[in-house]
Amino acid sequence: MKKENIKLLIFDFDGTIVDSKSLYYKVIGDELRILGFSKKKIDMAIDIGTSLRKTLRNIGFGFIVSWWLHKKILKRIEKYIPEVKKCHDAEKIKNISARKILVTNSLKEFAVPVLRHLKLEKEFAEIYGADDFSDKVEFISEYIKNHNIDKKNVFYIGDRAVDVKLARKIGIISVIVSGKCAWNTRKEILAENPDFLLSDLDEISEIILS
Repeated sequence: MKKENIKLLIFDFDGTIVDSKSLYYKVIGDELRILGFSKKKIDMAIDIGTSLRKTLRNIGFGFIVSWWLHKKILKRIEKYIPEVKKCHDAEKIKNISARKILVTNSLKEFAVPVLRHLKLEKEFAEIYGADDFSDKVEFISEYIKNHNIDKKNVFYIGDRAVDVKLARKIGIISVIVSGKCAWNTRKEILAENPDFLLSDLDEISEIILS
């Protein structure tokens, strides 16, 4: 079967579209400090850049406790929806002419209201959150396969070194935006050799047209 000749842009959410790093560190930190974890260990676990559920498993929690804490933390984060700010260049998503979907490790019930609040919800053809998948790599791989899209036309837009690894595992193009609200430094991202490293989302249009 012939592959669909369309450009697909898969966007990350936290650190790419919204400035949420300090919020996650605060809420996750508050919960884990109650359980006796040091700030250093909490920061190290979060900095790895995996999903919250995997972060909790890496710290040492079992499946059931990780699931419970994951839900509890994300429910607390929902309370901060009105306070979440968009990244300085997030509005420029509106200038990108391509099929755009959002795949985030945040709960959809958090991401969608935030996007609606920031008037960006309609920019995405589809929105998927942590409640839609257990493994982001597997989910995106299946999505591409089911929609019969050529991987050379698929771009993953994120803000962290782990996003480069994710794109590489799937076999798609990594586009990392190293803006002010990115979760990793430019140096940390460069160490993973992304396909493209940008300072602004506005540069994406040039990439997908080339």
